[in-house]
Amino acid sequence: MKLDRVMNWTVFSLVLGVSSVVASQGLAQDRTLHTFERIPLTDVYFSEGANAGDINRDGHADVVYGPHWYAGPDFKNKHELYPPKPQNRKGYADNFFSWIYDFNGDGWNDVLVVGLPGTPAFIFENPTGEKLGEHWKKHTVFPSVGNESPHFVNLVGDAKPELVCTHKGSYGFVNIDWTKPFETWTFQRISDQPAPDPFGHGLGVGDVNGDGRNDILCVAGWLEQPKDNATTAPWTFHAYKFGNAYGGADMFAYDVDGDGDNDVITSLAAHDFGLAWFENVREGNEITFRRHLIMGDKKERNPYGLVFSELHSVALADIDGDGLKDIITGKTYYSHHESSPMWDAGAVVYWFKLNRTAKGVEWIPYKADGDSGIGRQLTIADVNGDKLPDIVVGGMVGGSVLIHKPKAATAAEWKAAQPTLIENYSEEPPPRTKSKFTPQGKVEGAIEAEELTVSQVSAGQTAHQDMGGFPADKWSGGKQLFWTGAKPGETLELELPVATAGTYDILAAFTMARDYAIVKVALDGQPLRADIDLYNSPEVITTGEVLLGKRPLEAGKHRLAVTITGANPAAAKVYMVGLDYVLIREKDRDKK
Repeated sequence: MKLDRVMNWTVFSLVLGVSSVVASQGLAQDRTLHTFERIPLTDVYFSEGANAGDINRDGHADVVYGPHWYAGPDFKNKHELYPPKPQNRKGYADNFFSWIYDFNGDGWNDVLVVGLPGTPAFIFENPTGEKLGEHWKKHTVFPSVGNESPHFVNLVGDAKPELVCTHKGSYGFVNIDWTKPFETWTFQRISDQPAPDPFGHGLGVGDVNGDGRNDILCVAGWLEQPKDNATTAPWTFHAYKFGNAYGGADMFAYDVDGDGDNDVITSLAAHDFGLAWFENVREGNEITFRRHLIMGDKKERNPYGLVFSELHSVALADIDGDGLKDIITGKTYYSHHESSPMWDAGAVVYWFKLNRTAKGVEWIPYKADGDSGIGRQLTIADVNGDKLPDIVVGGMVGGSVLIHKPKAATAAEWKAAQPTLIENYSEEPPPRTKSKFTPQGKVEGAIEAEELTVSQVSAGQTAHQDMGGFPADKWSGGKQLFWTGAKPGETLELELPVATAGTYDILAAFTMARDYAIVKVALDGQPLRADIDLYNSPEVITTGEVLLGKRPLEAGKHRLAVTITGANPAAAKVYMVGLDYVLIREKDRDKK
């Protein structure tokens, strides 16, 4: 789906019944397919999000997308909140998020709007009654809202919502003086833990430790709400990285596996790849987590062969009515324009059905739509009063409402709607083993790669690179052996010295970056380990210690060969390789 197609939607939108068939897995006799009928609101880019609520007090949910509200239940008539101005798709909108709430208690819902991170929050005051056709009065209520997944939710249990966000490099929430809600709000800083400012990714609210109080989730860990004085006392920070890069999107605490404690659900990298749930486990008195990948950066990293990028918003709701909450997400089409991987692969919306089995948890993906995509804010609401969850989306491709349409299916229809397990699915590789450094900044016993003799390089060139400029990780001796200018099929051969004969574990640490290759390794012409994927984005990090294999080795020089086999689909095809060190760890010394 190219952007020129997105920008010329005038012909597609006449058909309201563009539906994608999805299905609920349940009892064999309960063959209910869940279709979603797309009602397009506009193909003009006005906002990165959309929301639903009753604006005109007629008992029907209306939808707000950017400067317009669309009257339900058919959403054909639109009205202006403020003068509309189409936004630049090559840049970003002045409207990212909206929430519908009666701030002044007059019985008419107002609209809270937050724009690009770091810009102010506004309330558009409902003019009420016959004046609804006029532009709404705008109140600036907070000077700068940080993070790309703020939440407007009841955080501290006082029956009123708070705006959870970051501000000036700190995590916290915005307090509202409800006696004068249109005047400037105040920020409550809750921790010394620094927050990315203002474009942080990943934020959520939920009860992580089961004490009945909502905590704040962030990509770096979670902030525990204190028992007393939550609006003034500090919140305890618990470190854990819920992401493999800079962070994802909305975060949730929910009991995924049904064991009685809340796990964490989030995407992993908002402009790249990854969706996961983190199992809540105890280590003594401490809570830690075990990551379970739902969808990764290639088809083999999902049991059904599904992959899409740019999961910049995530929602949680029970789509199929089985009592378990499912994940709703999709592609935030054009979120970083043409710099994101698979940026033009289609503006999809999916829901992942949570299924608990005797073998564990599975997430079954079903497509809700193929052209609407999502933005930074994804809303799940019953917009037509049928007590079924619908999906409201807005973003670069415009705004849409996806109406939930269950349908009884025949056995053949049911079977055809089910996703198929792929044959080459492989479980997520185990977490990398961190390198252990001496006080001198080296790995004990390691052979520094930059000190190895290059015996042969079939293409390109090698150099010794100082890695001090990459603060996201640490390299033994602060340097790496850097191989550039080669392509798939080329090989770098190094002399590997072994002092004493014996049986050894052979380990190595490579560098990972956005433009690095996939490699295989051999020793003395015999394969050790294949398909070591050196892609990571956006940070430059190491693989940690990778076990290449176990071999009996004679004393003397051996040939360690690194061959480029390709690159991750998300990687820039430059095929760089970086080797930090090799470690030969004795297993069973030869006594002869």
